[in-house]
Amino acid sequence: MRLQRQFSGQIITLDTQNPIGGGGEGRIYSVLQNPSLVAKIYHKPTDEDADKLTVMFSHPPDAPMGTGHSAIAWPVDLLRTTNNKQQIVGFLMPRVSRAEPVHIFYNPRNRREQKPLFNYRYLHRTARNLVAAVNALHNSGYAIGDVNESNILVTDTALVTLVDTDSFQVRDPYTLEIYRCPVGKPEFTPPELQGRSFREVDRKPEHDLFGIGVLIFQLLMEGTHPFAGVYKGRGEPPTLEARIKVGHFPYSKKRVPYRPTPLAPDWKILHPSIQQLLIECFELGYEDPGLRPDTRSWLQALRESENSLVTCQKNHQHLYGNHLKSCPWCERTKLLKGRDPFPSREAVRNKQHLQPALKKRKLLSLATQKTNLPKKPAPPKPIIIPRKMGQYQPLLTPVSIKFKPPSVPIIPLPGGGNGIVGIAQDAIFGAFWGILCAAAVSGLVLGIIKGSIAVLGGVIMGILWGGFFAIAWQYIIPVGISTGSLGLTGALWGGFIAAAISGAVYGISNRLGVFGQAVIFGGFLGTIWGGVWSAFKPPLALPTTGRVWGRRGLFLGAIWGAFLGTVIGGILAGVFVFQESLNENNNSWVELVSILISSMIPAMGVGAMGGIMGGVVLGPILGAPTLPLSNKLSGIRGAVLGGIWGCFLGVIIGVILGGILPQIVSIDLVGIMRIDADWTSILATIFGAGLGAIGGCFSGAAWGAMGKW
Repeated sequence: MRLQRQFSGQIITLDTQNPIGGGGEGRIYSVLQNPSLVAKIYHKPTDEDADKLTVMFSHPPDAPMGTGHSAIAWPVDLLRTTNNKQQIVGFLMPRVSRAEPVHIFYNPRNRREQKPLFNYRYLHRTARNLVAAVNALHNSGYAIGDVNESNILVTDTALVTLVDTDSFQVRDPYTLEIYRCPVGKPEFTPPELQGRSFREVDRKPEHDLFGIGVLIFQLLMEGTHPFAGVYKGRGEPPTLEARIKVGHFPYSKKRVPYRPTPLAPDWKILHPSIQQLLIECFELGYEDPGLRPDTRSWLQALRESENSLVTCQKNHQHLYGNHLKSCPWCERTKLLKGRDPFPSREAVRNKQHLQPALKKRKLLSLATQKTNLPKKPAPPKPIIIPRKMGQYQPLLTPVSIKFKPPSVPIIPLPGGGNGIVGIAQDAIFGAFWGILCAAAVSGLVLGIIKGSIAVLGGVIMGILWGGFFAIAWQYIIPVGISTGSLGLTGALWGGFIAAAISGAVYGISNRLGVFGQAVIFGGFLGTIWGGVWSAFKPPLALPTTGRVWGRRGLFLGAIWGAFLGTVIGGILAGVFVFQESLNENNNSWVELVSILISSMIPAMGVGAMGGIMGGVVLGPILGAPTLPLSNKLSGIRGAVLGGIWGCFLGVIIGVILGGILPQIVSIDLVGIMRIDADWTSILATIFGAGLGAIGGCFSGAAWGAMGKW
C-alpha cells in the first residue's frame, strides 16, 4: 500500500502482508522506508478522525522521553491516499520495540514465567514512569479517557509507553471543540461514570486519575484489583462495576460488606504515603472526584516509596519498605507453597522459578551415618542487575525534552514550551526589536522630512554592504539557498540596520526629543508584540484541501480577513495618492510621501477591521482557506506565514491599544487631524488597527523568516 504523508509530502510504502496488530478501528503496519515508524490505517476513516488527528499533530504534549524511547506514541504525521480524493486514512507514530502490556508485569504468574527478574523496585519505577506520562498529557489539556492495561506498554527496564493515543479525548484550543473518547473499560471507570454513555461525557483529569489509581494498586499489590474482595453479604456477590459504583473499597476505613481476598498481599506492604493516596482516590474521591490525588502527588509518593525499599538478606530480589519489620515476600512465598513472587537469580538460572520448590525425601539407611557439624551458611552473593532501570528525567519538574515529530513543520507550544519564562524571554526580545524598528522608522522619516543626506546615504550604504556581505558569505560558508535570494535578504537587513543606526545618530546628535519618545514607545509596543507572539500560535493547515467551514472557518476567516483587508486598504490608499499626484502637479515628492502615509494607515485599519468582521461572518458559511504550511517554517515560506499571522495579531493589539491609550496618554488627535472631538476614540482605534496591521505584518514576516516561532 502506497500512501502520502500529509505534512512532509513523502510517499511511503506499508508492509500490508505482515500486519503488526489490529482491532475494531484499524490495523497497524510497518513502514518499509523507516523501521522506526509504524502506521495505523482505519477500516472506515472519517472527516472527524482527520480533524482530531490534525489537532493532535498541531499540539503535541511535552512528553517525557528516555534514550530512544517515547513515553507517548503520538502521531508524527497524517497519511492520505495518493489519488485525487486525498482522503486521510490513518497516521504515523513511533514504533515501540521490546515492550509488553503492563499486565504481563503486575500479574504474578505472567511475570514469573516471562519476566522473573522484574522485582518490586522495577514495579515502582513502572508506576512512576506511567504517572509521568499521564502528567504530561494532563498538563497539555488532554485526557486519556479509556485507561486500561492494554493501552500501556512496558519494557524490561521499566520504561512506559502510552499507545492507542487516537482514542484519547482531544480539545481543539482554537475552536474549543472536544473530540470525545467513546470507549472505556468498566473496571477502570470511576463511579460517577459507571453506566453512562461515554459518547456523551466530556472526560476530565480526575476521571483518568481513578484508572491510574487502579493500575498503581495492581502494580504494587500483585495484580489485585482494588475493589476485588470476599463478599460478606447475602445473595450473589455484586459485580466489580457495581462495587465501584457504590464505592465499596475493601481496604476502606469505613465499614463495607467486603474483606480483602485471602491471596492478596497485605495492605501494610504499601508505603504509608501510598496507602493515604489510595484512600483519597477510592474513598474521598467517591464523595468528591476533585479530591483524587493528582499526578504530582503520586510522583512524590512513589518516589518516597521507592527510596524506602530495602533488600532482603535471604533473597536479593525481595525488596520491601523500611517501615516493615520483616520481608513480606518470604512470608508470601510460604503462603503460596513455594511459588516465589520474585525468584532469585539462582532459581531463575536453574529454572526452579516456574514450579513450587519440592522437598526431597531421604531414604533411611542402616549404614553408620557421619555426623557433620552444621556449616554456617554463607552470605548470599549480591545480585547484579544486567540492565539499568529506565527513568524519564525529570519526574517532578516540567520536562525539558519535548516530543517533536521529525521532518515535519513544528509550531511549538506557547513560550516555546517553556511557559511563562519563555513568554517573558520573547517579550524582552520584542522590546529590543521594537526599539530597533522605532529607530529605523524614525531615521527614515527624519531623512525624508528633514532631507538629511546623511541618513538616506547611510541607508543606501547599508543596503549595498548588506547585499555584498551576504553574497560573499555564500562563498565562504554555503547556506543552501540561491545567491540572489541571499543577496536580497542581506540587502534588506543591511538597509534596516543602517536606517536604525543612522536614525539614532541623527536623533541623538540633534537632541530631538521626538526621537527619544519614539524609541521608548517602540520598546513598549515591542514588549507587547513579543509576549503576544510567543503566547499565541497559528493553527496548522488542516488535512483537507480547499475550504474549511464551521468554527474553524470562523477563526481562519478572521485571520485571512485581517491580512486581505490590510492589503486592499494599502492598495486603495496608493491609488488615491496616485490620483492626487495627477490632479495636483505642484506637490513635491516629500508631500506625496506624507499624504501616502497619512492615507495608508487609516485605510489599512479600516480594511483590516472590516476584513476580520467579514471573515467572522462569511468564514463559517462560505468557508475559509487553510494557512500556508511548509516543512521548514523559515525563510520565504516562514515569512509568508508569519506575515499573515502577524497581521492578525497586530490588528488585535492595535485595536485594543488604540482604544485605551488616548484615555491614558494625552494625544491631541482633534488638533492634529482637524476632526470632531466625538470621533476621537473611533479614529484612534482605526489608526491603532492600521499601525498594528503594518507593524504586525512586517514583524511577523521578519520573525517568521528567522524561524522564531
